[in-house]
Amino acid sequence: MVYPTEPELAHRYGKIAMAICKKAQIPYPDTLKAQVCRKCGSFLVPGETMRVRVKNRGKMKYIAVTCLRCGYVRRYPLKWKDVLPKPWHIFYGDRGDY
Repeated sequence: MVYPTEPELAHRYGKIAMAICKKAQIPYPDTLKAQVCRKCGSFLVPGETMRVRVKNRGKMKYIAVTCLRCGYVRRYPLKWKDVLPKPWHIFYGDRGDY
């Protein structure tokens, strides 16, 4: 892994990988999409180059990933089934859909 020793080189490799996919007109792999910022192309490491938060917007919950290099925020929506149950579900069990 390049990032721990050379963060600038990891940033450059991320930008190059995005440019190659764009030039060759091939889709960027999903595993790499979550690890590279869409705006600046930097490699995302939790706590160092990105901040991860779970937020609410009305009834919808989502994971907000913020790039600390450029400030770009990417939101991953959570479905109701993915959200952790409320404490009363532990004692009384599920009572239908949420």
